[in-house]
Amino acid sequence: MWSVITERLEAFAHEWESAGGPPELAAFLVAGAPDVRGLLLVELIKFDLESRLQRGLDRALEDYVKDFPELGSTGLPADLLYEDFHLRRRAGRDPQPRDYFDRFPNRADELARLLGGTAVARSTSIVASRAAVSVRAGSRLDDFDLLTLIGEGQFAKVFMARQLTMQRLVALKVTASRGMEAQTLAQLDHPHIVRVYDQRVLGERGLQLVYMPYLPGGTLQDVITHVRTVPADQRSGRTLLDAIDAILMRRGEVPAAASPVRAQWAERDWATTVCTIGAKLAAALDYAHRHGVLHRDVKPANVLLTADGEPLLADFNVGCCSKLDGAGAIALFGGSLGYMALEHLEAFDPSHPRVPETLDGRADAFSLAVTLWELATGNRPFGSERVTADRQETVKGLVALRRSGPTPEAVAAFPIGGVPGLREVLLSCLEADPDRRPATVGELGRELELCLRPAARELVRPEPGGWREVVRAYPLLTTYLLSVLPNMLASAFNIAYNQAEIIAQWHAVERVFDQVILVVNGVFFPLGMVASWLALRPVSRALRRIRQGNSSGSDERVRGRCLRFGATTAAICVVCWSVAGLLWPIILHVLAGPPPQGEGAYVHFLFSLIVCGLMASVYPYFLVTYLSVTVLFPSLLGKNGLKQQDRENLRRVDRTLGYFRAAATAVPLIAVALFASRGASNPPAVAAMSVAGLAGVGLAFVLESRTRAALTALIDLPVQDRNV
Repeated sequence: MWSVITERLEAFAHEWESAGGPPELAAFLVAGAPDVRGLLLVELIKFDLESRLQRGLDRALEDYVKDFPELGSTGLPADLLYEDFHLRRRAGRDPQPRDYFDRFPNRADELARLLGGTAVARSTSIVASRAAVSVRAGSRLDDFDLLTLIGEGQFAKVFMARQLTMQRLVALKVTASRGMEAQTLAQLDHPHIVRVYDQRVLGERGLQLVYMPYLPGGTLQDVITHVRTVPADQRSGRTLLDAIDAILMRRGEVPAAASPVRAQWAERDWATTVCTIGAKLAAALDYAHRHGVLHRDVKPANVLLTADGEPLLADFNVGCCSKLDGAGAIALFGGSLGYMALEHLEAFDPSHPRVPETLDGRADAFSLAVTLWELATGNRPFGSERVTADRQETVKGLVALRRSGPTPEAVAAFPIGGVPGLREVLLSCLEADPDRRPATVGELGRELELCLRPAARELVRPEPGGWREVVRAYPLLTTYLLSVLPNMLASAFNIAYNQAEIIAQWHAVERVFDQVILVVNGVFFPLGMVASWLALRPVSRALRRIRQGNSSGSDERVRGRCLRFGATTAAICVVCWSVAGLLWPIILHVLAGPPPQGEGAYVHFLFSLIVCGLMASVYPYFLVTYLSVTVLFPSLLGKNGLKQQDRENLRRVDRTLGYFRAAATAVPLIAVALFASRGASNPPAVAAMSVAGLAGVGLAFVLESRTRAALTALIDLPVQDRNV
């Protein structure tokens, strides 16, 4: 529909330029489809009025009604009256609102709302007001031989051209008025944004030339056209390549040779292909936004493709750049209605108080989501877009579709493929309320990257509920309980061993031994809990803030502390057991005097506690590190993604796991060998420790394997680099 309207308008503009006078307007209307015909007629009249006034000609709106009686059946639309008023004002006339109210009383109230308090006139034309470009392929223009017409847009033409001085093929965009696209793109250097070589202005012909690298693969719109001919269950990355090859052959070019990039596309299913394209384009938009440039016209026709299938974002001509002098938002405001966000459509409607300056990157995120949805399914997500002769009614209808959201049929038709979560991510971008969308396109890009990594997404965006939710809600309690259990088992063995090997021969201590156990354990277990609380407190606070709605996550220092918590827990255990090993002999000596076995009993006590302490510290490390890596750290990432310091911290954990695995294997063997070599009088206790040690080693290996898998998935996440 929109392409038909644009084509007829461009043909009408070209006829205006070539004929030198007003063409016959009726010749450019379409037959049938009265709503489309009505909307096209109104837009043709707007352009005809502007062209006449620019040349000192004039025609009253009533004259158009005489030529086209259908305009009088419902009255001229208010946006046409509004456009006529401001066109005459810009032409130096002095139109008066009262004159319009008297001539068109049935539109007086609506027109009064449009004109009332309007400080800056907003054009109501669907396409930009530019003269047509009359150059054709086969001609020479300045330093360029125009070889083939490869695209036509809103009053612009794009040619494959040969630059004579550089002897290279370029894509040459020719427009009939000086825009700011080249100036905008010149400051953007990103692998998925079309670079601009340079621009030239031909003042005598009123043309601007912008030349860029020639990208032979067509546009994403060409791919979507091809996708609609392929059954949904047969689409894959090969579909993308087939569409590109068809474009190349249609232009008389040889299809691209096999390459690693094309091989990667060919191996992907369709959902993965769409998600990959989306992630690349989101990265490009995020880069532009961080450099002060909004695109405002993201749509399939503005995504160019290389012969290998790599997408590049083009046509920033309507972008709003805060760093360019004279680049006011009103002057550069535009976009394509079918891909506009609700707030973009409202700003496009002169009867709505919203102004273009209020738009931000979330509108681009919406347009990108519509583009990706159409690429995935062949259709846009909001169902049938009804066109009426009244342009404002058409815009309001599109606004209503945005408010109602994607249709159930569109949601059901979306391919899941190997990319769980892609549909949900796009749906979040299609929310009518901008505040419910991702805050930035960068955030959208990170969500798309997560969708491409199911293992990492399962960690970072887990399903609600389950045991992970308990760990996130009570990190200190869960980690402490998991670390205290091995310590309790080690303590029970240590008590039994010392009772049999040392206390049984030290009769003066037997009557106070149980009381000392209660005192020592009553001090050191709570002391370990306090130390753990102090170590985990920043992590717990950050998790609480995230649960309360702070989606930005924590900083790298808190996340680093979280990843070190397993090692911190092990260190706390070693310190507590070692200090207890020093205190036990002192306390017993004070209470009962020297042992009958001699001073070797003190060394025996210290030795038994240190060995048990080592065992009690190794296994909690694996338990706590597993929870830290798989639950706590991913929760702390929030929406901001991975930083380089996070990746280094994750790799450090990966290395540390190897040291603790060696300790988990060696410590039980050494302990059993040492206890057995001393001729322990309680073989069942030593045997129990051997069995527990073997079970602990097995558990440690399982936890290590799962932790390493999680580390690999997290390390594979793209690092958020603010410079790219």
